[in-house]
Amino acid sequence: MNNLREIAQKFNISEEFAVYENVEMARRFSFKIGGITPLVVEPLTEDAFLKALNILTENHVPYFILGGGTNIVFSDNGFDGVVLSTVKLNGIEKIQQDDQNFVLKCQCGAMMNTIVNYAVKENLTGLEQFCGLPGTCGGASYMNARCFNLEISDVAARIDYFEKMQTPGNSAKYGYVRKTLVSDKKMWRYKNSPFTDTDRVVVSVEFMVKPTQDSTIYETAQSYMKERVEKGHFKFPCAGSVFKNNHDFGKPTGQIVDELGLKGYSIGGAQIAPWHGNIIINRENASAKDVKELVEYTKKVVKEKIGFNLEEEILFY
Repeated sequence: MNNLREIAQKFNISEEFAVYENVEMARRFSFKIGGITPLVVEPLTEDAFLKALNILTENHVPYFILGGGTNIVFSDNGFDGVVLSTVKLNGIEKIQQDDQNFVLKCQCGAMMNTIVNYAVKENLTGLEQFCGLPGTCGGASYMNARCFNLEISDVAARIDYFEKMQTPGNSAKYGYVRKTLVSDKKMWRYKNSPFTDTDRVVVSVEFMVKPTQDSTIYETAQSYMKERVEKGHFKFPCAGSVFKNNHDFGKPTGQIVDELGLKGYSIGGAQIAPWHGNIIINRENASAKDVKELVEYTKKVVKEKIGFNLEEEILFY
């Protein structure tokens, strides 16, 4: 903790960061679960984000990067380190490439739904399926989010990111540097990206969009939002789909869970949604432990009854 106090002072004396101490993290996650964390730092610029990463790396301080907090079950014990939040890095810039091609350059903390609304307002098409998707474009890119058969990999043109590199001339020292990835569909897989399970940190994403005169673009986007609402994604605190779909199973995971009679099953305050087999909700003051046990129980039943190994989509920290 002494080291954290020193780190807090480093950030507090700089105008490049917003700094909060002893934060109740449940408020920052869609699941409304999570213990107290001693230090949350919000970089105000991309350069400050890079600076923060390097300060923490150089001082061997554990850190966790928080985007929209919509796909995560955060520990009941909080996090004994620094949470770096991208909430202030939310800029969106429209860049025209030619008469028929634009990109929206979005900072990692920009919410996907905000990006879609921006595109629709500017009469730009290509992102409507992501309407209502909770979370940031940084998080969506990290996991190659998929909505109504459209993946981030289908619309991402370029991604700026930070990568931890060995410092020249010093084999024991590492620091982050900025790099750019020109996207190629071959780099991505279902719910997996070039950033998944790596030290790479998404900084900004350029989405490919096209101008349109279609007056129904707003209604099209809203139809996807309506479907999310009807599926019950917003009835209770949750993190959306819990498990990935595996096409080898022959049917969606939610249908498998439903057919096994697990809808409505609960452990503690966590419950498999009575209306959807692939959503776990925080029904009543659920803990991360409750959710974890319910996930493991569901996996066990599916394995025993059908022989399939479910893979989580949500992340536990």
